Amino acid sequence: MMARRGALGLLAGSIAGLLGGCGWLFKSGSYRFRMTVEVETPEGVRTGSSVYEAMASKSPALTSQEHEGSGGLRGEAVVVDLPGGPLFVTLKMPVAGETLDGAATLALAPDTRRGDVDAYVAAVDRLGGTVGAKAELPRKDWPLMVRFGDLGDPASAQEVNPDAIGVKRIVLETTGDAVTTGIEKWLAWLSAAENFHYNGTAYGDLYPLPVDAFRSGLR
Repeated sequence: MMARRGALGLLAGSIAGLLGGCGWLFKSGSYRFRMTVEVETPEGVRTGSSVYEAMASKSPALTSQEHEGSGGLRGEAVVVDLPGGPLFVTLKMPVAGETLDGAATLALAPDTRRGDVDAYVAAVDRLGGTVGAKAELPRKDWPLMVRFGDLGDPASAQEVNPDAIGVKRIVLETTGDAVTTGIEKWLAWLSAAENFHYNGTAYGDLYPLPVDAFRSGLR
């Protein structure tokens, strides 16, 4: 089980680590994509989806401690309404250092060279001008999924095995739709939680949470 801040970090994402830049020294791009999760149930296939905005940027590293590339994601967990209670497909990845926006970009632009900052930023920028590009998110890149024993208790969140719960596939599609908001309708305690002010319109380090701390909280 995890504490309240752990649950917050799972369910809403933010941009992190943006580097400053100016004029021709700075490159950036962004795009939106809808992520749809399909789950097989005894009553048929259930789906849920959420729209995210991914961004990437590059600026010269001025010191050895700085990185020339950065990126981020904003949006909320996908909620799939299942017979036994809702499934929340979070923004967190099972491996430290990996990101959902990175996995989505590489799935939608598979020719992008891994580790090449220029190529990655260019792919993000190119996807920003494309609507309707589709891809499946590879199984190895599925984010962590949780359910709450009690939707009113953030400490009751537990990680679930997507294969055991019947998740069939995760589909990505670039879109011009607005970033999804409103997850507090499922989890009323979010509205009263400290620092809950995410509205889908601005980047900001709203829910910082180290992946290792988040994973240990699920054990």
